[in-house]
Amino acid sequence: MSPDGSLQSPNQFNQNPGGGQEDRKSKKGPTPRPSEELCLVCGDRASGYHYNALACEGCKGFFRRSITKGSNYACKYGENCEIDMYMRRKCQDCRLKKCYAVGMRPECVVPEAQCAIKRKAKELTKTTNPDSISTVSGAPEKRQRVVNPLKPEEEELINRLVYFQEEFEQPSGEDLKRIEKSVEEESDDDCADPSANWRLRHITETTILTVQLIVEFSKRLPGFQSLCREDQITLLKACSSEVMMLRGARRYDVHSESIVFANNKPYTRENYLEAELENDDLFKFCRTMSNMKVDNAEYALLTAIVIFSERHALKEPKKVEKIQEIYVEALQAYVNNRRSRQNVMFAKLLSVLTELRSLGNANSEKCFSLKLKNKKLPKFLEEIWDIRT
Repeated sequence: MSPDGSLQSPNQFNQNPGGGQEDRKSKKGPTPRPSEELCLVCGDRASGYHYNALACEGCKGFFRRSITKGSNYACKYGENCEIDMYMRRKCQDCRLKKCYAVGMRPECVVPEAQCAIKRKAKELTKTTNPDSISTVSGAPEKRQRVVNPLKPEEEELINRLVYFQEEFEQPSGEDLKRIEKSVEEESDDDCADPSANWRLRHITETTILTVQLIVEFSKRLPGFQSLCREDQITLLKACSSEVMMLRGARRYDVHSESIVFANNKPYTRENYLEAELENDDLFKFCRTMSNMKVDNAEYALLTAIVIFSERHALKEPKKVEKIQEIYVEALQAYVNNRRSRQNVMFAKLLSVLTELRSLGNANSEKCFSLKLKNKKLPKFLEEIWDIRT
């Protein structure tokens, strides 16, 4: 995706050369029953979709360790090993290549820096007690809260983010009408379960408009245009689903327990089920954000932090990290001014980053499973989320 919203990349996405699994017996380990789903990498019993592919716990852990440690392996057997439950232990090089071949994606692995943020957030939550009491001259006395005013540049940055967040909040009325008309026409032509198809098509078409708004918002963020084109594309593709979860939480209605879509229609958990997009974790996340009473400025800052997160294959990761630090510091300063439980709330907001990464991965896996069921997904979403079979 280019900064102007079109999908342009100097390198086309690699097509998945794998995806099938030969039925062969392993020399060691249990043989899975035919009725079970098998790991696309080694043929062991699969435990679910991990990093965008059906895999077992062993291959899931191997792929995660290989990516987080940046491991480089070398094959001793000719670089063409057939990976099964025996050879997966013998040749790490060919095993990793097989992981890539069946569709595993490095960007789905939560980076160590993100894990460190989560650990820091937990430590802050455990060690900070805003209601702690100290003894002065024998009488209990509450610790006084120290509030430092926002720096002028921080205040200007936050105001700018909130302004652009609101400017790119809603699609145009013409686009919404076009979607309604298109979805209705397609539903009339499809007699098989029109209700479920209408829900899915409406969600996916609205998602396209939302992603385009996210692109426009990102282009306005201070620091974004200073990045090379390749890194802009990488960040936009990687962050879009996570930012969408934040937007969903921001438009969550606690009374009806629904996410209000761009056309102002509420979508409940049951509506998502109708579209085969059940996502209890998303609604749980929305409720959590609502309970935390996150305001527009905090949402805007969190969105910027997500956009400038560490991603696989960045050309200038240090530059992205330094830009992100500016937004993290602005969030901390803002929280210190707004919240009474400063460190605790700042830690909770930081922990949102890790949860968003998990929700984004789950979104990719759900779209991948829909594609396997021959559900129609717009090409735009398939490309931006690297949904391949």
